[in-house]
Amino acid sequence: MIKPWLFEFFRAVHDPVGRDDPATVHEQFRRYLDLWIDDEALGFEGIFFSEHHFGPGYSPSPNLVIAHLAARTTALRLGVLGSVSAYATPWRVAEEFAMLDHLTQGRLEMGVVSGIPPELAVVGIPREKAAEVHAETLDVLLAAIAKPAVSHQGKHYSLDDVRITPAFLRPSPPVWTASTSEASARRAGSLGLKMCGGFADVDKLVPVYQAYQDAAREAGMPTGPDQVGIRRAVMIVEDEADRDRAGELGREGIETHMRVSLDSLKIPDAPHMPLSPDELIYGTPAQVAEEIIRQCRALGAGNFVANFNIFDLTELRKAHELFGREVTPRLRAAQIG
Repeated sequence: MIKPWLFEFFRAVHDPVGRDDPATVHEQFRRYLDLWIDDEALGFEGIFFSEHHFGPGYSPSPNLVIAHLAARTTALRLGVLGSVSAYATPWRVAEEFAMLDHLTQGRLEMGVVSGIPPELAVVGIPREKAAEVHAETLDVLLAAIAKPAVSHQGKHYSLDDVRITPAFLRPSPPVWTASTSEASARRAGSLGLKMCGGFADVDKLVPVYQAYQDAAREAGMPTGPDQVGIRRAVMIVEDEADRDRAGELGREGIETHMRVSLDSLKIPDAPHMPLSPDELIYGTPAQVAEEIIRQCRALGAGNFVANFNIFDLTELRKAHELFGREVTPRLRAAQIG
């Protein structure tokens, strides 16, 4: 089985004029929240939100979105992929996740990442420091899951038998991280974290996913398809005659997202990053499902995280509904590993 997830950026109003109008922004919030609540009936496993700052989205604190949706849904798992370690303290990360564990009634998926360099640069956080803080945050979070009182001695933080309140539920929520290299994958596997990858072609990701499974096995941690996922951009159409146009729209959506993000971060001359052929999955529901299953089988991934780069919310709702009705059942019926 492949579990289907949504990955949401919670996009800001696309129109530059409306972006500064409070009433328009408020309507954007309402429509997105209604969309995610309706997604529950479409068979998605859950929704991952991401933390971003200074860019074209309303996601500086995805934990707030999860707390709101927890009260308006009953089955969707609600996750962060991820909370940026460099912008918080380890104990706050652990305490807020513990609160969400209770507020979601055990439907939480925890994700911690080191952050993306352009955003870190805006506030003067070096990548090296972000990586160090990320490692310490993971250590404190995993210690807090194991028992409420945490001791930690690191370069940036020091805790001596500090109680993290509240305690997590049992069983505790899964902890996710994003990996794009064999080294980071091995670390994730050895710690028992779940891993999500992307951005590169499947053949380049195979050794990354294998490194994860090998490290997890050697450390006595859980292994197998349910421990790993792949995140891809998706553009779906009903008619096969529109498949080429779907590919064009999908590429335009990714390029628009990148351009608006870099412009908002005042990085207009950033080098163009070529799009991996496997990064965009497009076509009819049958074609999309077939390609997702191919990639998941090659990687041994039991989770697929779909990202729709669609700025019009009416069109985004149509894409969610089509994917949920016609792709999700095919993924859940697929055999992996």
